[in-house]
This record gives sequence, C-alpha cells and structure tokens, in this order.
Amino acid sequence: MTDAPSVSRLAGQIEYLFEDRPELRGASVDELVERLNHDDRFARAREAYQAESDDYVRSRVDEFEARITAALVEEALQRLQGGKS
Repeated sequence: MTDAPSVSRLAGQIEYLFEDRPELRGASVDELVERLNHDDRFARAREAYQAESDDYVRSRVDEFEARITAALVEEALQRLQGGKS
C-alpha cells in the first residue's frame, strides 16, 4: 500500500515537480495541495486496480480520500527553502 505522505516525502515530490514543471514554482499552496492530492489519489487507485486500464483507474480516483493538507505542503516548502532534509 502507498505510504502516507510525510513532510520529507512531500518536499522531495515538490522539488521534483518544480524541476519538471518550473511554472509551478509560483503556484499557491492550495494549487500545490490540489496537484499533489491528485497525484497521490491516482497512485493509490493505480495500486488498488493494477490490472485495469488508466481510464478505469481514473474513474475510481474519487474512492480515495485526499491526504495532503495545506499545513503539510507549507512545512515541505519551508524545508525546501531552508535547505533542510
């Protein structure tokens, strides 16, 4: 099962996201929360429905609760800005 999000893991994901999509560096915390929750929920749906098509998995994403909060993202961003790991 996909591990619960941690500040450390989110910091890594955000860092990778910023490298892959530099325009997201200016995104609000709420926009990052939405994006990270989407990715997290899809990953958990993909894990749960491994044998199914991407379209089927996308149709099941709403079965999975959003687990990433603004507070977690803010703390992860602070960790990135402070250079702490």
